[in-house]
Amino acid sequence: MGRIPHRQGGPWTGIFLAASVLGSCLQPAPAQTPVTIVLTPPSPAVGGGVSLAPQNPPQDLVSCSWYRSATTDETSRILTYYPGPPPGQTNGSAHTGRETAGPGCALHIAGLTLNDTGNYTVQILSPTGPRLATVHLPVSASVLGSCLQPAPAQTPVTIVLTPPSPAVGGGVSLAPQPAPQDFLLCSWYRSDNTDGSSRILNYIPGTSPVQTNGSAHTGRETAGPGCALHIAGLTLSDTGNYTVQIQSETSPAVTIRVHLPVSGMLPKPTVTPNQTQVLENGNFTLTCNSSPSADTVLWLRDGASLAPSDRLGLSPDNRTLTVLGVTRGDAGAYQCEVRNPVSTNRSEPSTVTVAYGPDSARIDPPGPIDLTLGSPLTLSCVADSVPAPSYRWVLNGTNTNETGTSLTFNPTTLDHQGTYECQAHNPITNRTARASVAVRVTGTDPVAPRPGLSAGAIAGIIIGSLAGAALVGVGAYFLYSRRRNETPKETGAPYLVYENLPPTAGAGPVAQPGSPPDPSPTYQTLQPRQQDVYEELKK
Repeated sequence: MGRIPHRQGGPWTGIFLAASVLGSCLQPAPAQTPVTIVLTPPSPAVGGGVSLAPQNPPQDLVSCSWYRSATTDETSRILTYYPGPPPGQTNGSAHTGRETAGPGCALHIAGLTLNDTGNYTVQILSPTGPRLATVHLPVSASVLGSCLQPAPAQTPVTIVLTPPSPAVGGGVSLAPQPAPQDFLLCSWYRSDNTDGSSRILNYIPGTSPVQTNGSAHTGRETAGPGCALHIAGLTLSDTGNYTVQIQSETSPAVTIRVHLPVSGMLPKPTVTPNQTQVLENGNFTLTCNSSPSADTVLWLRDGASLAPSDRLGLSPDNRTLTVLGVTRGDAGAYQCEVRNPVSTNRSEPSTVTVAYGPDSARIDPPGPIDLTLGSPLTLSCVADSVPAPSYRWVLNGTNTNETGTSLTFNPTTLDHQGTYECQAHNPITNRTARASVAVRVTGTDPVAPRPGLSAGAIAGIIIGSLAGAALVGVGAYFLYSRRRNETPKETGAPYLVYENLPPTAGAGPVAQPGSPPDPSPTYQTLQPRQQDVYEELKK
């Protein structure tokens, strides 16, 4: 045979290139650590749980998928696990609602049945290449047989609702009691049957708890310590039976059921703030705090419905009321009313007070007032103001220190006449209104000093009066004394001279024998005598 001709760029170039590439692909690949799967417990039984944990998984795994077969056919895929963070799980068509994945790509199956017996395959993807491992899962019926034997007495597990009577719009916790201490997994279902279509979630405890949601999860359910299920924003459709299945290392799976009744009665709403004082021409805002399940919110003032206006605004959900440019007519008791298809409830009143005034004041009776001295007088001050004003009375520009709404004098004196002014002040609006009235008192006051006299003048009048009285008394006494001291000569009558004589036997009453002498003196009238020379000289 002749030599095969060689042409630059001919077909042999491509053949040689393909051969070289093929040769490189046929070179031995770097050795990888084989992956094995360990069952825990090694002999799982019906009603219990099992973990299928790959050993020596790559540290840089991107995802892992579990299959209920010896192949990686998509129809047999149970789930795919992503380590995260955060970890995630997507379920396949072979998922029953009892399977969850966890750290290290471990597969946990709860509530084992004999049908779970078979081959399980894991496919681990990492930057260094995919890895496959298959294990056979044998499920024994021995635990089922032991369940038919009398078991030791155990504390029954129940589910406690908190609050015991949950209502629409509120929340509830469904907590197993006593709380399990060593459980591996708990699953919650929205039905009596523990099938995948009714599973709400799976919960795996630990330092970093894992929750995976099922097809019956609404976004309002979370699990927590002790395998408690928390449901927020309750609706009437949440009423029904709930089941929890708890898997433990030391005992068979426990299944507990409970009925959750959700009341459709709306709780009583509240209005905040519950008391408001606002200045006239100001603004205020009220908020209705109610259940989220209330689909209608209405506002009322003094029992009458309020409608939006240019001064009255409502938020999109009607839960916030704003009043602009407040007037006196906006004062009153405000309430909000909430409704849903099955109930209606109304809040307690929130009192709104509008502070205003006083714009003016008046005094009753109006003036001028003419009074007779000694008659009673009452003046009343009237001013429209919220809150009620404080009062001050002034007479002729001088503060009287009277602070009531009225001023009373009984009886009146000349001091009470003048111009009275009432001052009404509102401390909130800082406004003051004034009114005045003139009072005149006529008549003579014999007791009270005349208005306008000084203290010195009054004292002078009193002293002068006393001095005059003293002089009159002295003059009368002098005249009386002189009259008594006049002599008989001056009066023209004769002198009468009397002499005291000792008792004699012949004078007086007749003495009886043996009786004591009468000590009474005896006076005898002497005859008038002639005046002597001395007396003549005295004249």
